[in-house]
Amino acid sequence: MANKMKFWGVEVKSGQSVVVEPGITLVHLSQACLDEVKKGKGSDSISLFVKTGDQKLVIGHLYADKLPQIYFDIVFNKKFVLSHNGKSGSVHFHGYIANTGYPFC
Repeated sequence: MANKMKFWGVEVKSGQSVVVEPGITLVHLSQACLDEVKKGKGSDSISLFVKTGDQKLVIGHLYADKLPQIYFDIVFNKKFVLSHNGKSGSVHFHGYIANTGYPFC
């Protein structure tokens, strides 16, 4: 089976998390960005989290006024959970998936 890559993205709303299960694909997380940048709300830091297994890690911080998007180079082959601590709005996570043709253990 040929290795094919496709765009991948998910919206994580405030107060929620999104579970991603790669299955027979690799998920490459490339960037995260704020949904809407509102004036006067830019000084608050929004922490971005990923949970894999029992570990919850901070993978970056967004600021509406000076850093509304951040870039990554993270590849997942097992289930992971994306979340953030923003009080309103959403964070969009983007990247691509690559079909490997076989399931990961």
